[in-house]
Amino acid sequence: MCVWSAYSGTKPAAPELWESLKKIEGIWAGYYTGIVTQSEGKLHWGKVLGNTRVWQEKYDLAAFPGTCGLIHSRTNSGGDERRSHPYLGSSGKVAIISQGCPGYFSARSAVAVKWGNEMLEAGKTFPSALPAPLKPTSPVLADGSCVAGAEIGANAVEYWYEKLGDPLAAIKKVFSEINNETASCFIFADRPGIIGFANSNQRMVYQRSSDGVHLSITTIGLPNGFGMELPCNCVGIITPGELKLEKLGDRYETDTFLPKGMIEAALTYIRDNPGRSLANVADFALKPLFPPDTLNFRVGASYRVLETLLAENLVKLVPEERTGRAGAPGTVFKIYAAEP
Repeated sequence: MCVWSAYSGTKPAAPELWESLKKIEGIWAGYYTGIVTQSEGKLHWGKVLGNTRVWQEKYDLAAFPGTCGLIHSRTNSGGDERRSHPYLGSSGKVAIISQGCPGYFSARSAVAVKWGNEMLEAGKTFPSALPAPLKPTSPVLADGSCVAGAEIGANAVEYWYEKLGDPLAAIKKVFSEINNETASCFIFADRPGIIGFANSNQRMVYQRSSDGVHLSITTIGLPNGFGMELPCNCVGIITPGELKLEKLGDRYETDTFLPKGMIEAALTYIRDNPGRSLANVADFALKPLFPPDTLNFRVGASYRVLETLLAENLVKLVPEERTGRAGAPGTVFKIYAAEP
């Protein structure tokens, strides 16, 4: 899983995004870093293979103007900086950040390949293309290239935005058909202040303030650590003054059942296994509590559990720098029980 944040408001977006990502980069991610902002009809982006320390050695936040933008940190999944988010459509009109995995929809990976081939035929390009798949589920297109699934999404949304002229309609058209357990955010070069999103069985939270609207995968990334949760089957547009929300689709519904005992199970696991990650907590402490073989809300619940444990001072996050698969420094947050 990856982590991300978004902002639209009156302040410069890049510093707001940066402060948010620093709080969350090591939760399930921390090995690839990227940012994109919108200003005067253009998208400004920069990404690296490595954590925020590596990014800051190459870029200056002042080089990313505008008051609307997205930021992202990716897991230790392999590939060079071409596999960092954001991804842009090949016309430069749409940028995407995305978090998640095929998950419950793994058997439908052919749908993403179909969309990718259609974008090839439409003249779209894929800078993320690699000569061989990073993993078995990686999309391989008709020309033999292995491309990032999120870049297929960026090109497809851009393609339909160029046709329809409606950000929400374009996102819904694409992401109601390309099913993954993902949360994705979009900005548009010619739509200042607008953040589009699609959420399928992941966590998206937002907070409004006097200077704008903040979004993230977790309330830990929001100012003051507080926010409202968006539905786990939705598509929409959000601005500092408006939220437009629709159902993403009817075909697959998330089972939002939340079992009792999650906090106790997670805390017991952390005490017995100090220094593990949130992914470990989700897999070994929480997964057994959820019904199997369903589209369940285990991953979203793991963020709720971590937020609660931190708010009650029962655990602490300790950052650690590690070398990733591709040889660059990454950041992971280890979880420890707080001292009594």
